[in-house]
Amino acid sequence: MKILFICSNLIGDTILSSGVINYFVDQNKDAKLTFVVGQTAAPLLKNYKNIENIIVFQKRKFNLHWFEIFQKTFKTKWDIVIDFRSSAISYLLRNNKKYIFKKHQNIHHIEQLNSSFGFNCSNLFIPISDDEKNKANNDLDKSFIHIVIFPGGNWSPKVWSSDNFNVIMKLLLNKYSNIKFILVGSLEEKNKFYNKLIKGIKEELIIDLFGYNLTLTSAYMQKSNIFIGNDSGLMHLAVANKLRVISLFGPTNDKIYGPYGSDDIVIRTEESLDHFHSLKIDENKSYMNSIKPETVLQTCEKIIDDNFN
Repeated sequence: MKILFICSNLIGDTILSSGVINYFVDQNKDAKLTFVVGQTAAPLLKNYKNIENIIVFQKRKFNLHWFEIFQKTFKTKWDIVIDFRSSAISYLLRNNKKYIFKKHQNIHHIEQLNSSFGFNCSNLFIPISDDEKNKANNDLDKSFIHIVIFPGGNWSPKVWSSDNFNVIMKLLLNKYSNIKFILVGSLEEKNKFYNKLIKGIKEELIIDLFGYNLTLTSAYMQKSNIFIGNDSGLMHLAVANKLRVISLFGPTNDKIYGPYGSDDIVIRTEESLDHFHSLKIDENKSYMNSIKPETVLQTCEKIIDDNFN
């Protein structure tokens, strides 16, 4: 059996689709898997068993990337095609059965998947290797509460100040003696944020994962406790790993892309989403300043006091 998954080029959307991938993999344990996926999200998929091919695409002008994808997939007779991109290519490929994700408006992305596929798609899952699991186990001391911090994002207007993250980190360390912080993101984000994040914090209380691959980051998250960060793919990765998530939202829609966990928390700006829709957004600045560090701090303290101390 051969299954083709046509996935997103985005990390967050690929993680949100992982419950669907996991369902079909579990239902067809001997199937050979092929993934079509964007370059940034491709590393999330590398640990699936029975991978026959990962076709990595880069978006091109005039949608020419679809022609390349078709060239690499049309010769195969697929048993199942699962298309998260609602693309025309699914109608052109030979297949026994196809599932095409149809987006809806104003409901959470997971609920859109539930409606489109007809089963519970909320069991998010990113497979990690034994080596990745062992490295995280060896590096993390269970006597500490590990708080994952993600200060970045793929759009500047939704990025909260790294100075604010630093304030929260120092205040938490003043109150609790058993906390370490795991910093996650890309090397580019490290260059932007790292020095401000760690200012005034002892080096031994920082675990620097900036630039680590996504599945190794996932392995560390699996052994961590709390996530604090912006609306992002890494926020959804934290949800997939069952962390208590505190997510920060401003000019993006938490009703569609908020963390999909019953105990997870969204902290929004004082300004509503409608307010941001009325603005001409300057893509070079943050619109997150009305979220106060004290609000995030109090939320995090309550989670720690109720669950980990």
